[in-house]
Amino acid sequence: MEGKLSQREIEIFETMPAPRAVAALAVPSVISQLILVVYNLADTWYIGQLNDTEMMAAVTLSFPVFLMLTALANLFGIGGASLLSRSLGEHNYERARAAGASSAWLAAAITLAWSLAVMLWRVPLLRALGADAGTIDYASGYLFWTVVVGGLPTVMNMLLAHLIRAEGASREASVGMSIGGLLNILLDPLFIYDQGLGMGIEGAAVATCISNAAAALYLLRYLFRSRKENVISLSPRYLSLKRKVSGDIIFVGLPSSIQFMMSVFSNAALNYLMAAYTASALSAVGIVKKVDMVPTHVVQGICSGVIPLMAYNYASGSYGRLWRCVRIAGLCSLGVTLSYLALCESFAPLVIRIFIDNSKTVEQGAAFLRMHCMATPFLAIFFLIVAFFQATGRGTPALFLSFLRKGALDIPFMAVMNIFWPMYGIMAVQPMMDFITAAVCLMMYRLFQKSDGRKPEARESS
Repeated sequence: MEGKLSQREIEIFETMPAPRAVAALAVPSVISQLILVVYNLADTWYIGQLNDTEMMAAVTLSFPVFLMLTALANLFGIGGASLLSRSLGEHNYERARAAGASSAWLAAAITLAWSLAVMLWRVPLLRALGADAGTIDYASGYLFWTVVVGGLPTVMNMLLAHLIRAEGASREASVGMSIGGLLNILLDPLFIYDQGLGMGIEGAAVATCISNAAAALYLLRYLFRSRKENVISLSPRYLSLKRKVSGDIIFVGLPSSIQFMMSVFSNAALNYLMAAYTASALSAVGIVKKVDMVPTHVVQGICSGVIPLMAYNYASGSYGRLWRCVRIAGLCSLGVTLSYLALCESFAPLVIRIFIDNSKTVEQGAAFLRMHCMATPFLAIFFLIVAFFQATGRGTPALFLSFLRKGALDIPFMAVMNIFWPMYGIMAVQPMMDFITAAVCLMMYRLFQKSDGRKPEARESS
């Protein structure tokens, strides 16, 4: 029989001062996210050293399809993690086990279906995204290894990390993801360059596939070895399709999933519009998107790291501690994004040149980066408020905000801006949308505080 929370985990959730508790869960999460960013940037950097704009454009075109894996991991990972933490706060260990098993098995089934669909239709899919004769073969090979072969280990890597972090074992979750990231950095040059296997862009994809598989195996090994000491179970006997388990997982996880799914459509539209210009413009977009992953993943690490803390304290009734954790996480997130904004505005050409030495790409990329980085402070507000609603089991407002930010308005807006300000107008849309979304987020958060009746002064423990 699986165990209950350890004394250390109870201390983090209940008695540790709020700043230390936030740090205990958020710092390992941020580290693992940074490792993830580094190896994504490493892929871009290693491919960029080949100075082939068509290869770089192929990676850019493939990105929305690969991003669907993150959408699936968040659907079941964040939804399962929130239910697991809330169940722990209520000391309902049977439902906590059902949350872990149900999210894992449902994620595996849906991911295999997505991988099969990409295997069968990846060429027409890529053509619809704007691939041409120069990029189609590169992009198709990249997707075969990252999504068709590597889809399941990629999703399980992220999902297991969410579940393990939800139990309070943030350090162990981060170690698993870090192993994958470091291995990818080491394998990239071996598989990509002629001095190694000389596989080019497909080599980067194979390295990613192997690395995610290694990380997933490490996390599975951790769960197996510590099954008597933790609550998480992957046993199919705990799989539940009931509304209170699977329905709750999907309802709470759907906003994060929708956020990434809408990002898929938004990025696809952006790539399609940019593909009408030059390969250098499309390459520049790809580099900017990868650079933008740094603050985005750090903020996601902070916000996803504190979801278990917020969920546990909400379920256990420690509302004052809940509000304090939200404030601390918000200040940290804003500090990160404002620093990134200052850096990119000051050194944009230098940042782009790190990845590729092509004068036209550097010129366009610097302009794109300066516009795009203006969105990041507003993005921090969005991620935190959505994480708060997910932690408290409120999927509807989180879902609304996810739809508002991506896809519903920004795609037609990009088409319009492209007419009035060709090429550059496309990249100017995101800061505008994130400003609007952040304002709506803050209004909804304040309305929640006033209407919920659980005031900040209630039961403040630290």
